[in-house]
Amino acid sequence: MKIAYLINHDITTNDGITKKILGQKNQWEKLGHEVEVYCTLPSLGESILESKQYISTTPFKLRFQLQDDLLSDLDAFYPDIVYFRYNTWSRTLSKILDKYKVITELNTYDLGEFWLLFKQERTMKSLVRYLGYKLLRDKVLSRVSGIIGVTKEIAYHSSNAKYNKPTTFIPNGINLNEFTTMKEKNVDTSSRIGLFFIGSPGAMWHGVDIIEEMAKNLSDYDFHIVGMDGENNSNLFWYGYLNKNQYTEILKKCHICIGSLALYRNGMKEACPLKVREYLAYGYPVILGYEDSAFIDKPQSSWIHTIDTQKEIDYNKMKKFILNNIHVVIDHDEIKYISTQNLEVQRVDFFHLLSEV
Repeated sequence: MKIAYLINHDITTNDGITKKILGQKNQWEKLGHEVEVYCTLPSLGESILESKQYISTTPFKLRFQLQDDLLSDLDAFYPDIVYFRYNTWSRTLSKILDKYKVITELNTYDLGEFWLLFKQERTMKSLVRYLGYKLLRDKVLSRVSGIIGVTKEIAYHSSNAKYNKPTTFIPNGINLNEFTTMKEKNVDTSSRIGLFFIGSPGAMWHGVDIIEEMAKNLSDYDFHIVGMDGENNSNLFWYGYLNKNQYTEILKKCHICIGSLALYRNGMKEACPLKVREYLAYGYPVILGYEDSAFIDKPQSSWIHTIDTQKEIDYNKMKKFILNNIHVVIDHDEIKYISTQNLEVQRVDFFHLLSEV
């Protein structure tokens, strides 16, 4: 099968999204398929992800100017399936939807995020942005051949189910072969126990304010927050942006990792963040504020502690989890559910199903 992967993303950053797409592409090729990546980005540059690159400097140009070079290259390849990480309508995408079988990957409850922005800003501009996004979203999802959500909640949300498209959910995965367990089983606990979180500024669903409250209630433990700035105190430490080599040095000194704690602010209860997969691949037990899609239908794991942050947190229960997992190191065999190798077989099976329709 010939698969074209269509993305609008700056892959020159070699970030988590870029690594995810590279992992998908590699697995599809190992399964015997021919894959070409078509990437629109602000400027040409080198990336770990081999692709055909196209420049778009402004959102207006991206939406309303035809990308003739991309369309020409795509026609030359003439794929059986076009797979694209969801992005808003454009004239170029409209042409592709007319000509090819297109499957979209939904990575978030996007309408919820735009509605959250409107509630935060409460301006006419933010309302128009939300309504415009919703209208253009209809123009895309009503015409795709299939939908893959990264969570069951996203895939079958009423805002997507109304299009009555073939749908499945496949959680984000990680290539476990690229990760070596970092946590040590007999890690030194003579010093203070450390908890680790990495995120980005402005993401309200991260729930960093909840981590601050955790630090106040668990004063015997140290909390390390990477990716944003704040005011340090006796057991809460902020590091701002760090590259991978830098933040893993902090991670090595910690015992437990923390995932997003306030997804409810986006109207979500379920997720599968790439960063949490990285924690698990390095061997760390995790505290989460949501249900992880990959483990929902699996036996309950003692190294995942899920909390409902809309209710009062039971800190005694959390402390018990932390103490029980100080020396626990997660083995790769225990997290095979998040292996890219396993998950991408499911994705390609869905491709085959739709290519035959």
